[in-house]
Amino acid sequence: MRVSEQTREQIMAVLRRMTDAMSRKDVEGIMAFTDPEFRGFGTGADEKAIGREEYRRHLERDFAQAETISLDLSDVRIGAEGTVAWVMADLTYHVVAGGAPQDLNGRMTAVLRGTGHAWVFAQMHYSIPAEGQEAGRSYPA
Repeated sequence: MRVSEQTREQIMAVLRRMTDAMSRKDVEGIMAFTDPEFRGFGTGADEKAIGREEYRRHLERDFAQAETISLDLSDVRIGAEGTVAWVMADLTYHVVAGGAPQDLNGRMTAVLRGTGHAWVFAQMHYSIPAEGQEAGRSYPA
């Protein structure tokens, strides 16, 4: 679905706010643009959030376990219809945890809901591609 330039800019602004808030480890900043009925998956087996408060707890855990976090998004694709928008992007988490710097290359999909005055995240999914799965193969070896 073709997206207007205005909607694209609004969604990109929310994505920038999210990455900026992540870098500051600002839970309240992220909660400000998170839908009360939020749903999401992280990369860990136990990272499933149903509702905003569960998402808050996951963020607090992530932030407590890392000295620094930053998130870069690339190849951002946005679609929208009415008050619903969807995003697909490549991402790199730059994390220092336990004194060890790590770059985690992954993917993100998100669904945003327009509230009439802002876009909020209704659903999000982070993933890291399966190790051992060669290009052109459907399943890891």
